Amino acid sequence: MRIGRRTLLALGLAATLAACTEDATAPGKCPAFCPPGQVQVVDTILHVISRDSSFTGYVQPDSAQVMLAANVNGLDSRPIFLLGPVGNRVLLNPQSTSDTTTVAATSVDSATLVLQITRRDTLASNLRISLYRLPQTIDKNSTLAGLAGPFTDSLVRSINVDSVLALPGGVDSTAGDSVATIDTTHIGLKIKVTLDSAQARFIAADSGRQAFGIRITADSLASVAFTSVQGGGGPIFTWWGTFDSAGTAVHRVMAIANNSFNSFVSNAAPPTLDSNLVIGGVPSARALLRFAIPRLIRDSSQVVRATLYLVPVTAPVGVPSDSVVITFSRVSTDIGAKSPCVPDVLASGCLALGDSAFVVSATAPMGHADTIATDITQIVRGWAVDTISPQTLMLRQYPEGGNLVYLRVYSSRSAFQPALHITYVPRYSFGNP
Repeated sequence: MRIGRRTLLALGLAATLAACTEDATAPGKCPAFCPPGQVQVVDTILHVISRDSSFTGYVQPDSAQVMLAANVNGLDSRPIFLLGPVGNRVLLNPQSTSDTTTVAATSVDSATLVLQITRRDTLASNLRISLYRLPQTIDKNSTLAGLAGPFTDSLVRSINVDSVLALPGGVDSTAGDSVATIDTTHIGLKIKVTLDSAQARFIAADSGRQAFGIRITADSLASVAFTSVQGGGGPIFTWWGTFDSAGTAVHRVMAIANNSFNSFVSNAAPPTLDSNLVIGGVPSARALLRFAIPRLIRDSSQVVRATLYLVPVTAPVGVPSDSVVITFSRVSTDIGAKSPCVPDVLASGCLALGDSAFVVSATAPMGHADTIATDITQIVRGWAVDTISPQTLMLRQYPEGGNLVYLRVYSSRSAFQPALHITYVPRYSFGNP
């Protein structure tokens, strides 16, 4: 639900509705059972944010669950990853449980790189992935400008994802590439890129260490999220070699290289803090909202509905198909930037959705600055049950570090400050007119 800024301010501060909605068939009916004027439903807008603040620097690109690749609307983001060393010897008889004899590869023939896409725009056409060789010195301090040279003159090869996906079985038998969907939505893709010995360049003195970067292009909507090691996946690089097995040349897997580092570099400016609230971006920013709901409402009333309104300072701008998803999580202790969530969802990092008594979410679409309305009824009711729990919410982007765009909303220091729209029923003692 979204409403305009002027509408939010014009809602007023309090509107009391004397209502008798009870229509019981036994033991009595209104007004005898529910005396008019004594049971009320109160509807009010409250500005009850006592303190709010933002903090930044939480999730860095090298610790995000995805590696972001974008080439749209002026955004340029490129995944980078470093592969660890491997050996060139394998078991001569891998089927045997007792034979530990190893043999060295007579040659390293090729390698395969498997990438997994978890988010993309299915309306994008001619999505191309280009693989570049990077210096092995890449680390978390690497920048897009610092890698401009290798991303210009060290192209390894490219693959047109849409073209391969359209082939029978999603297999390019000539190049050895393949593309397959990994979910029913056809958004997730598993991509295998085959490299020959010249493209893979196994250097025995360097134990096969490799560093690569990815750049994407498309006719439009070029935005992709690759799974990182932190997200449970990451690039898989497999070396293939030729081995002499009793005078017979055998082509088989030599080794699978582990990812020793993955990240992404971009030209997106990191979120800066000011007098308003910032959520999301890379490195990620979070916001704390501290409520001061009157005890009359929190402890002595039945909350029917509670809706939190936030007004964006500006519309988030980025990939048109993306959106900024914000989670609102209860904290168990308010200690500022490091406030932990309640134990029920702490293991999931305050991002576990499903129990609206602890965490809820809202979405801010690209290009829109409409007021964001979020139902936090169960959270407010939880504060009424647990009276010693801090009335504090942690706001963060989901997935954190997984979107270059951030959201900036007005704070309590602004005329468009956050507002809480509560509908509640004050306590009524039946039998005491």
